[in-house]
Amino acid sequence: MTHPPVVVVDEHDHEIGKAMLAEVWEKGLYHRIVHIIAEDEDGRVLLQHRAADAKLWPNCWDHSAGGHVDEGFTYDSAARAEVAEELGLQEVQLEAVATHPTRITHNGHILNRFTRLYRIRITKDTPLRINEEELSATRWFTLPELRAALKTRPQDFTDVLRYTIETYYPEKG
Repeated sequence: MTHPPVVVVDEHDHEIGKAMLAEVWEKGLYHRIVHIIAEDEDGRVLLQHRAADAKLWPNCWDHSAGGHVDEGFTYDSAARAEVAEELGLQEVQLEAVATHPTRITHNGHILNRFTRLYRIRITKDTPLRINEEELSATRWFTLPELRAALKTRPQDFTDVLRYTIETYYPEKG
């Protein structure tokens, strides 16, 4: 499947055009992505395990859902589309948590991105319909369990998920 053009932005997150992902990654163009964390009534977080053939971070645990902001989409509409596509959930209430830049190189791809993080609340019994082409599993984690796994096996998690947990779910001291 060919990915549609994504929104290209300047270093201040102002939309300036569109481009295909290969060009965005090769040239290090700034672009937008969304990540969504689902939380349940007990404060657990739902993570997805990325498919083995994912271009970035294959076989790693990641946010509940996420993806690029494609041409014609806003952050909000992209987040809703990703939750529907990856988890089968419609009509979710999105809570924007933060927007932050990430600038890294991963597997030869230059990733200059603005990431908008959202939170959704669902119950542990909410029926999910996962997209098996993009993810291989989902799992609920308690925050202490997730923090322990991030310390002992950081390679099992995406860089952006590690940043999210460290920044927006700090340990209470």
